[in-house]
Amino acid sequence: MSGFLTSLRNATPAPLRPVLGRLRRAFVAKPAAAAPTDPNAVAAPQELWHLVGAADADFVRVGQEFKQLFLQAGLQPHHAILDVGCGIGRAAAPLVDYLDKNGRYCGFDVMAQAIDWCKANIAVGDPRFAFVHADMHSDRYNPEGSQPASAFVFPYPDASFDYVWLGSVFTHLLAADQAQFAREIARVLKPGGISIVSWYLIDEEAHANTGNGQIAFDFVHPLDGCWTATPDLPEAVIGYDLAPIQAQYDALGLDIVNLALGVWRRKPMQDQDIVVARKRA
Repeated sequence: MSGFLTSLRNATPAPLRPVLGRLRRAFVAKPAAAAPTDPNAVAAPQELWHLVGAADADFVRVGQEFKQLFLQAGLQPHHAILDVGCGIGRAAAPLVDYLDKNGRYCGFDVMAQAIDWCKANIAVGDPRFAFVHADMHSDRYNPEGSQPASAFVFPYPDASFDYVWLGSVFTHLLAADQAQFAREIARVLKPGGISIVSWYLIDEEAHANTGNGQIAFDFVHPLDGCWTATPDLPEAVIGYDLAPIQAQYDALGLDIVNLALGVWRRKPMQDQDIVVARKRA
């Protein structure tokens, strides 16, 4: 592990370390529960789970974990939160009973079927919640999309959100698309606002373990500005070298305040790295 990563991890405030660890582990596939523990909880039907992967199999459990993590990261009932790549609403559903009349949740996704379900089942008619279909091209999720993600402008004004959350989004975006999304994150965040983003960040340890059978993904296929482990469908899993991503955050005025490294780099598990950053005032 590099000296930078060691110092950054050691600098993480103790109360936030378990928070980031749970957020990271929420991406690890677990067996689906037979049914939600709360019979009144909103849960996407099993036939939609394939839209977002095995980690969403227990919709209610993962959603509640995300809610607790957002709260411990400082989300207040009056805050505005943007969910980029909201999928079938796992982060939205548990916030229905948390946000107050001044709070706001906005989510968008390239998968029209997922957005249609969210509109029909989560906070229907509630002005605090809005779901938008982003008609972007994605080889994996929206091959008929009308515009490239590299040209997509988030449909929200400047400095309009206290929090921006991306769960398993940059792990599927090519470099030009990721760079545009990063610019948009910085644009829509309020000064002092927080971004929470999951990644596969390739550091010295990941490089050292590549090809030894003890790493989740062998990022050995170079693309323009990133790597893929699946050359036949590159967007299926994308990794980024750590140093350029550090530089990108800094150039956009986003200070990295916490980093949780996933064990994907040393075990065949698909948990992801989590970066928490604050927009400079």
